[in-house]
Amino acid sequence: MLDLLHYLLGGLSGALVGFTLGLVGGGGSILAVPLMVYLVGVPNPHVAIGTSALAVACNAAIGLGNHARAHHVKWRCGGMYASAGIAGAFVGSTLGKMMSAKSFCFFSHSSCFSSEC
Repeated sequence: MLDLLHYLLGGLSGALVGFTLGLVGGGGSILAVPLMVYLVGVPNPHVAIGTSALAVACNAAIGLGNHARAHHVKWRCGGMYASAGIAGAFVGSTLGKMMSAKSFCFFSHSSCFSSEC
């Protein structure tokens, strides 16, 4: 169960992830998952990945809207890139869910400190 401190840390780390994603257009998940596991207290890396996917998708949607209004989006190029990314995300998430949390932590070169790693 998350307490008030963890919710505050989650809000601050979420703002950092959103800022980074909006500023440079990437890096959201690479920051969000470790922050959720180590700072916010989400004990399972698989849950952190799924939760960060939602957060990063929402942040990216806001960034897309701002860039679209400024006419800074090449829709065809982005659509082709997204289509390939969707296929890669499906395969990657399917394989990732097959791994134990400990194996996943080793595979992703992170050293998780949760009880499941």
